[in-house]
Amino acid sequence: MTGGSSGIGHALCIRLSCAGYRVISASRRVEYPRETAGVTQISVDFSDHLSTQCFAQGFIDEYGTPDLLVNNAGYGAFYEWKNFPKQEITRQIQVLFLSPVELCRVFAPAMAKQGRGVIVNLSSLATLYPLPYMPLYNASKAALSSFSESLMLEYRKNLTIIDFRMGDVRTEFNNSASKQEDYSKNMRSAWAQINKQLQSSITADQASEQICSTIRNHKSGTFFGGGWFHSRFLPNLFRLLPFSLRKEIIFRWYK
Repeated sequence: MTGGSSGIGHALCIRLSCAGYRVISASRRVEYPRETAGVTQISVDFSDHLSTQCFAQGFIDEYGTPDLLVNNAGYGAFYEWKNFPKQEITRQIQVLFLSPVELCRVFAPAMAKQGRGVIVNLSSLATLYPLPYMPLYNASKAALSSFSESLMLEYRKNLTIIDFRMGDVRTEFNNSASKQEDYSKNMRSAWAQINKQLQSSITADQASEQICSTIRNHKSGTFFGGGWFHSRFLPNLFRLLPFSLRKEIIFRWYK
């Protein structure tokens, strides 16, 4: 499990541990007691390629090949494109896309060799309905979804590959996001709507149950999570609307 120190990741670590899994949580921060509910924590900076690579290569030697990999680590960056920091471009791509790719590169072949394994890549509903002023978050999650679908084809017979597109979940995601200091009028309106959505969404514990339920089914595919509006209505609406109308709805929704 990556990003298991807070939010969905923390709730999922606890739920998986209670279900009998031996859980290894790898996060940049270790913020709760190291043996909470039987969860072993490792400090890994997934914004650094070498740290990610060293963790992935050393994990199997120390712990063996995992039966389950959950790529959950992430964060947002909220800026006008003209002000988007160069370091945030690199960091977003690394944390949200390249790190999961590196972990899958090491673990997927090892899982296939042992004849079993489940990989869950937490992407986002933003792959269909992008969030304003968060272009690299949207792009990285879309890339992760496409990558997951490719793995489903290659490992069709011996691995379960899950692209889980989560909608809004009531966590500290917005508070932890990197943000522009001075908002324009349009940015203020968009951020107010993003915050409003977050406060009326499902909890991290509810999200973790949705993910666990999907894992228990042992079926590869793309799945949606969140409240009914995000997990049912919006994905079905996407199939019906032309791109131009969908873009206009998003524009008006975020004012």
